[in-house]
Amino acid sequence: MLICRIVGNAVATHCHRSLSGKKLLLCQQLGDADVNVGAPFVAIDLFGAGLHERVLVSTDGLGARHLVDDDSSPIRMFVQGIIDEEILSTSL
Repeated sequence: MLICRIVGNAVATHCHRSLSGKKLLLCQQLGDADVNVGAPFVAIDLFGAGLHERVLVSTDGLGARHLVDDDSSPIRMFVQGIIDEEILSTSL
């Protein structure tokens, strides 16, 4: 599982049939002190995450393919939850 920030939306004119109609987000992994780690990647979003929100992303490819109900899907990552910034700021 990765902590990431949503940095954009992914749009495709042609895509695998399993991804048709799915919301795809561009995610940037975050390290210590919210420093960007590596290159951004695409993940399926089932929760309605918005731009600049912090999210938990699962790297379980089997789980992602199960979500789209297609064992041949190329998707590997999916948003597993949105991190509530309000709760984090009040607990510190």
